[in-house]
Amino acid sequence: MTRIAVLLTCFNRRIKTVACLNSLRQSIDNCMSTTSQEIDFSIFLTDDGCTDGTADAARTACQGIDLHIVHGDGRQFWAGGMRMAWREALRQSSDWDFFLLLNDDTVLFPHAIEELMATHTWCMENHGCSGIYSGITCAQGHPETVTYSGDVFESGVKGKWRRLGPAGTPQMADQCNANILLVSREVVNRIGIFHDGYIHGSADLDYCMQARNAGIPALVTSHIIGECEYDHISEKDECLQLMHMSLSERRKYVYHPTHSDNDYLLFVKRNIPHKYAISVTLRTIRLYCPSFYFYINKLRGLY
Repeated sequence: MTRIAVLLTCFNRRIKTVACLNSLRQSIDNCMSTTSQEIDFSIFLTDDGCTDGTADAARTACQGIDLHIVHGDGRQFWAGGMRMAWREALRQSSDWDFFLLLNDDTVLFPHAIEELMATHTWCMENHGCSGIYSGITCAQGHPETVTYSGDVFESGVKGKWRRLGPAGTPQMADQCNANILLVSREVVNRIGIFHDGYIHGSADLDYCMQARNAGIPALVTSHIIGECEYDHISEKDECLQLMHMSLSERRKYVYHPTHSDNDYLLFVKRNIPHKYAISVTLRTIRLYCPSFYFYINKLRGLY
């Protein structure tokens, strides 16, 4: 029997959250019927102040499933909401084999759970230990467009990276997205859960790099196992937007949790400390003179 704690956080995306939960159930059922593997799972969902009836809709979708709803105060955002769900899972039991982190806007393919478990088996056979496994996702209806997975660094100086696509075998990543992320119990025993300092973003990238620094494998799946639309603006387009804002508007923007400089700088400080001072300098330039920041990055070959 494999015991999995499924972790999600949500805020007013009722239809997407229900679609995610339905796809999870179908994928687990498919895995059990295909592999004859018994899976016992519970869902821990942070309702961070939803006003659209997400919690009630989740209860209806999860009838017959062990569902635990944790209530946030509307200020947890993604990283905080995931920590709340994770801590509740650990409070309920210390006997989980895996923790499955999901974004509530992700739809799992029927073979998703089966492939995540196969990635774990591959990791044990090839690395001799368990790790963390990021599921590759694509744009809805467009399997040729990878949206989330893991990245490998191509230039430490320029901070350039390459997103991994399906390769028919698991691949090691330098940093992973947690839109679909399976974490083994042994990893949590060694490095814990998401760092408390993150409010919204970068917590998953940090977790992967902390795992790699501890000698823990971080892999992406062999194939695409779900759909999730890419909803992040490029750094170039973000800078162009900042150039058209007043200083007060830029301040409000860079201090808002959903695109906070604080999360980014914490990530750099914890994982690339030799770049922290220059990163602070560059982000300060971006705030006060985004046109000069744009020019600098263009000279660096980033735009």
